[in-house]
Amino acid sequence: MKNRNILISGAGIAGLTLAYWLKKRGFCPTVVEKHPFPRTGGYKLDVRGVAIDVMKKMGVYQELVEADVRLNRSTFITGDLQEFEFAGDILGHSCKEDLDVGRADLCNILAKATKDIEVIYGDAVVSIDGNRVQFEKMEPKEFDLIIGADGLHSNVRRLVFGDEAQFLKDYGVHFCVFPIPNIFNLDSAQVVYFDNGKLVSAYAAKDQSYASFAFRADGKMRSRDLQKSTFEEQFKGLGWEIPRLLDEMKESDACYFDSIAQIRMPKWSRGRVALVGDAAHAASSIGTTLAIVGAYILASELETAFTQSEGDYTLAYARYEDKMRSYVERGQAIAESNVERLASTQAPWLVKIQLSLMKRLPKIFLEMLTKWETWIMKRASRQIQIEELS
Repeated sequence: MKNRNILISGAGIAGLTLAYWLKKRGFCPTVVEKHPFPRTGGYKLDVRGVAIDVMKKMGVYQELVEADVRLNRSTFITGDLQEFEFAGDILGHSCKEDLDVGRADLCNILAKATKDIEVIYGDAVVSIDGNRVQFEKMEPKEFDLIIGADGLHSNVRRLVFGDEAQFLKDYGVHFCVFPIPNIFNLDSAQVVYFDNGKLVSAYAAKDQSYASFAFRADGKMRSRDLQKSTFEEQFKGLGWEIPRLLDEMKESDACYFDSIAQIRMPKWSRGRVALVGDAAHAASSIGTTLAIVGAYILASELETAFTQSEGDYTLAYARYEDKMRSYVERGQAIAESNVERLASTQAPWLVKIQLSLMKRLPKIFLEMLTKWETWIMKRASRQIQIEELS
């Protein structure tokens, strides 16, 4: 049973997917999650390409299809209230094979698939010394391996690899996501408003309705207590339905604040510790797919190491990284291109050109451009091979 007891920090998408496949392959995973209960709410996430294959192997694909909040229509609104209608999701670049699933729905589906695995909520890792782990609340315990699956601002990564600043590539795009009533009477559709370098979007599908604000600014956000006031200052004075959405944000107890960033590390493991998902290689638009595929491959390589190399986890970690590295780099490059396009909207001359093109070019041309970007994302999400289960 060498190297069979594995601690996973984080009960999110990467952590639960990894726990499922470790259990499936004969390991004994334990998941610890700092949040006191399974998280609720959250914006929709894109499950793409090979991640769909992994979900099918897990037997949860049909549940994801039923939870799909695919958007059939988008309305783009300019600062002077001109409207442009598009088919599909103009922000997500999803193809017909992809699934858009609310974060909480996806986590709940994965949690049901791992219901026989120990998940400890309301606790967190505070130190790691070899294979000995200390927690905030539980007694210290030894594990054969420790996996950090605890997101962009990973605690495990900080403890083992150092300050996140050395790995964080922050694009200065800050966002706030919050649930709203379906005030725009949308049905599997979204509205996107752009003015003065600020982006606002809202969507509604099935029983979900969310809005988000995004703006670009240098430097870090204020403290958590002042985040709402920061967004209010940034968006006050804008027209359309912005005042109403600001009121919804101020009244909401479920706002999620962060900035768009990537994690870029030269190595995803050190000693007995490895990272997976956003903790290793966060990337917007394709991060969920990278997390699911990476968790599957890590579990597979650990099984291979156990059966062929007497449980040599260092070989498993190296093979996991070797298989995932180019896949991650392609995905991050595309995500970076999309983010930089958003960040560039601070340039007034570029905004004028973009809006002029939207007003003058035939609609079919703009739709073809969107399809091209969707195809690029589709190709990136498929550029890795995973073996069939025996």
